[in-house]
Amino acid sequence: MLSDKLEKILRVHARFVADGAEINPDASLASLGIDSLAMFELIVHIEDDFDLAIPPERITPETFATPSTIWDLLCQVEPALAGDE
Repeated sequence: MLSDKLEKILRVHARFVADGAEINPDASLASLGIDSLAMFELIVHIEDDFDLAIPPERITPETFATPSTIWDLLCQVEPALAGDE
């Protein structure tokens, strides 16, 4: 399950997701149309909107593999987010 806020952020950067289409939490970011440049912009957007800093060592291909892994990371960085699902 993703938060509405994260889903809105993903929609801004996911070029292959049509308006109103469901975002599969287990889809690869590449399959959603998020390339390396969009990934950088996505990280900045997430940090700004969630008002948190993702530790650089936590920004890995594994933690940014899917919307679900991003949400898991955010809940680890800011445990209070787990209630926003």
